[in-house]
Amino acid sequence: MLEGDIRSTRSLERYERQLRLEGWSQARLQDASIGVVGVGALGCEVSKNLALMGVGEIILVDSDAVELSNLSRQMLFTDEDIGRPKSIAAKEKLERMNPDVAVKAFQGDVRKMSARILEDVDILVSCVDNWPTRRWINSLAVELKKPLVDVSMDGFYANIQVVIPLQTSCIECHAEALIPREVQAAECTLRRKRPEDLVAELSEKGLKIDIQTAEILMQAGIKTVFDIKYTPLFRLETLPHDIRGLVLEFREALTPKMPALQCISAAISGMAAFEVVRILHGGTLGHPRPGLTVYDSLSGRVSRVYLRRNENCFVCGESIDEGLVLEVSPGESVLDLKKRLAAKFMYPDIEIQKEARLLNDNLRVHEVPLSDGDIIYLHTSRRFNPLEIRVKIVEDRS
Repeated sequence: MLEGDIRSTRSLERYERQLRLEGWSQARLQDASIGVVGVGALGCEVSKNLALMGVGEIILVDSDAVELSNLSRQMLFTDEDIGRPKSIAAKEKLERMNPDVAVKAFQGDVRKMSARILEDVDILVSCVDNWPTRRWINSLAVELKKPLVDVSMDGFYANIQVVIPLQTSCIECHAEALIPREVQAAECTLRRKRPEDLVAELSEKGLKIDIQTAEILMQAGIKTVFDIKYTPLFRLETLPHDIRGLVLEFREALTPKMPALQCISAAISGMAAFEVVRILHGGTLGHPRPGLTVYDSLSGRVSRVYLRRNENCFVCGESIDEGLVLEVSPGESVLDLKKRLAAKFMYPDIEIQKEARLLNDNLRVHEVPLSDGDIIYLHTSRRFNPLEIRVKIVEDRS
């Protein structure tokens, strides 16, 4: 008895091998919608696995275009796709692999898109290659109360973290231990906003630009060395050709491309796709374990690192409900507050809002004015929603 799992003879034949698995429900897959953010090596593999298994709907989000160097490890693309948007090319391939699966493609930075495109998915899968976007997706998953499967790899190593909001550790719960130190240093430093600062920062790295070039980069949202290293390629398309080439040259000098191997991507993505299937089955195929699954291909070892949920986490912890408190003194400037908040939360691009206005960096607390018990809101590209903070006035923080 198939208990309504199969809706046609065609489906019965297509999925008959997986239907033999004890506890399997094809209906749960066919009724599911999965959002996959990032259609690179990992996203190609995960979405391919889900499509072949018969997930009803897959929503793809990516900001990049296909390059020749992608073809050795991103199996949904061929030479004919070079220059095309990844999400569109991947959608076409998946629909040919399994015409019964509905695939939607969205091209651009997920942080700039309406959350409506992902609010109805059953599970989010993060396959992005940078921490700013990973942190944003994690906060979105917690806000929407959607399970998140986060997948990443670096050379011969890869890992998966399954986040069940308000039950397991989220990505921010242990960010200080898990985010690489170089990224932490960049995330903890408030972004400079003047062209002169960018010129000086690059000069420290032995790279030269003039003020006029720096001004053009700042207008494109490229304000620091960290931005040059990690800004998505689509954002560079608005730059003049010579400046775009300069940014790519600087990027190569600052951050040699991360090594990647197709077989590592295939291995970890297969495990991640099964975590999606496991969550959809609601326990008949076991339950996801809290923490990290770490794959070391050189030793052939798969390890689990248990991560306890942090009740003081500023994304998913109990302290969010109780309210976060920031002690400030009347003589401090708004920029002083931003620097402290950047160091505390690892948010490098903070804006502070009181009521309906964003606060100028040069204002002093008493000039805003801020009073004991006032609520301010912290905005950053690392969070889906602003962080609410209650002000506590103290005469002297020292």
